This record gives sequence, structure tokens and C-alpha cells, in this order.
Amino acid sequence: MSFVNETKTTPIQNDTGANVRADINSNMAAIYSLNASSSEPSADSSVARMIWADETNNELKIRNGTNTSFITIGSLNETNLGLALKASPTFTGNVGVPAGTVSSLPIRRSDDTNTGIFFSAADTLDIATGGTRRAHFDTNGITIRDRKALRLRDTSNSNFVAIRAPDNVASDVTLTLPSNDGNANDVLQSDGSGNLSFTALPQAVPSGTVHLFATTTAPTGYLECDGSAVSRTTYADLFAIIGTTWGAGNGSSTFNLPDLRGEFVRGWDNGKGTDGQGRSFASSQTDSNKEHNHTATSTTSISPSDHNHVFPGDDNLIFANGQGGWTDRRTGSFNYDAKSQSGNGRIYRTSDATLTASTSTSIANDGGSEARPRNIAMMYVIKT
Repeated sequence: MSFVNETKTTPIQNDTGANVRADINSNMAAIYSLNASSSEPSADSSVARMIWADETNNELKIRNGTNTSFITIGSLNETNLGLALKASPTFTGNVGVPAGTVSSLPIRRSDDTNTGIFFSAADTLDIATGGTRRAHFDTNGITIRDRKALRLRDTSNSNFVAIRAPDNVASDVTLTLPSNDGNANDVLQSDGSGNLSFTALPQAVPSGTVHLFATTTAPTGYLECDGSAVSRTTYADLFAIIGTTWGAGNGSSTFNLPDLRGEFVRGWDNGKGTDGQGRSFASSQTDSNKEHNHTATSTTSISPSDHNHVFPGDDNLIFANGQGGWTDRRTGSFNYDAKSQSGNGRIYRTSDATLTASTSTSIANDGGSEARPRNIAMMYVIKT
């Protein structure tokens, strides 16, 4: 209780009876009006730290230490004046704490000074663990720092799926999720500006695409290119692409696949001129060898190989045995056209004659039943 006297000191001082009585009346008035009223006591009627019950809102207030204003203690309508107890308090108003730092956390466990919450800037809430700033919330959203992962635990909390940033990023990357979950078998694609959307799988591998497959069974979503007739309804996407290019099937409910079994595929010339035959798309071509030359070796035989004519003897011709000819003793000239002799005065001389020659040329065959490069057999399949 605060006591008031003329000098605003306590206790009541000794004085004349009239003054003491006035002081007592002032104290009684303070008890009655200052401690409970609908209007705030004036400064002249107040002293520092005096208690006052504000009947306007039923709040208990106390005068501050400089006797300049009242401070609200709590509500008279609530237990414990509505104040939080030391153990397990419940707050109903705003709770203010210092901004703090990563090394001086305003909100933390009493036994762990390295983990808690602080406020590094306006509109920013920071979370620290182990004395390090790990994440923060601001007007841009949630930021997980230092390449830490966002972990999503399974129902047993034994395993998780995590998302985290790459080691280094040249600039900020924002991926905007699509507005729906797409359809069955859709794939997620980007427009190059970070906007993601679902698209049907056939657009990722278009219907009509032909691949080489390394087994003898076509994978799901593909058919072997074997020329067979298939349903126009069941394989509507493929029929919409290739139509009856490779055959009309039964002409109504089926169409044919390309038949690439045992075939080499050649790029459609499409006016380039390399093929040189002006072929239409999907046309076939028989095997052929390019025109070329061969070299050959020939052997010639002459029949007869040697022949002679016999002439009468001439004593003027003397056979020169070591020189293969005859000397004319009249002129001294030497004749080489004699091929053999049978003594002086009788000669055998060659003469002009018609000879018969025959020539034979042989070119050996080489190769098999077709023209082909070295190859490996695999299966062509087409996307349905």
C-alpha cells in the first residue's frame, strides 16, 4: 500500500492534529479511490510503484519508478493475472525476444547453446544447429544452406528420399512445378526457362521411330519390323503416323509394318541425287555392283613352231658352220636366213609363210550370291 501526505513521503510525519488528520484522510482516499477507479489517478495523487486497479478494463497496474505513468501487470479477470508461470507457461499475446546471433541464440534449449533460432535481419528467421546457420526463412521462401539435403522420410522413418543442390551452380536456378500431375506414363520436361510440365511419353520417343534392338524379343511399346499386319485401332498412334505406307493390311481394320528383316536401310535420297534413281520413300532396291574393270593375262602359241624349204645346191655358197649362215664366194656377202644345213652345195632356207596363232584369256569368278558389307544381325523394332 502507498501512503500519501503533503510531502508525498512515508510514513505520516508528526505534525499538528489538523495536518495529521488531513494526511490520514488522504491515505484513506488513496485506499478507496487510487487503488480502484475508472480513471487514472493524477500525478499529484500518485507515487512511484503504487498499485492501481483500472476498473475500465479490470486490469491491475503499477506506477513506474519515475512516477510518470502506469504499467499493466495483468488482468484481474484471469488466474494469476493471466501471467505465464515459470514452468510450462502459455502465452496469449506477442512474445518479443532479442534478434540474437548464431553464437548467441535468443531461443534455444537451456542445455544446448549451439542449436536454436535467431533473427539475422528484418523479415528473416534463421535456424542454427551445431553453432552453424543451416537454413533461413524470408520473403523469398525457405533456403537450405551449404548444400544440405531436404529429406523426406518413409512411413517407417527408416529410409528417406532427399533433394539437394549440385556442387556448384553458375547462377540461380528455379524449377516451377506443373499445375497438375499429368497422365499415366507421362514424362516431366522443361521449357528451358525452368517451367516444368508433363508430356505424353510418345512425344519423348515418337510413334514410328525405328530402333535396333539387341535381343530377339521386342520391348514393351515396340513391334518387330517384320511386315506383319496389325490392328489400326490397337495401334492407332502408329497408324496415324505411318498409315498404309508399308502396306494397307486387309484394307479396313489392319495396316502393315515395314519389313526390315535381312535388309540394309539406306537414307531416303529426297532429291539429293546420291541415290541417283529418283526413288520414292519406302521403296526397295535390288542388289548391284558398281561398274569396274579387270586385268587379264593371255598366252599365245604359233603353229608350226619352225619350217624349212629345200633348194638345189649351189657351189658358190659355202656354209659357215660356227655362224649359222652362208657365205657367197662370188660376192663375199653373208646370209643369215638359213636355219640349218646339210653340207655345202645343199641348203635349207627359211621363207615367208602364213602362220596360225591361237590366244586364250581366262578371268576367274569371285564372290557369293549377294553384295554385302561385313555386318552383325540385330532386330529392327518400331515404336507403336
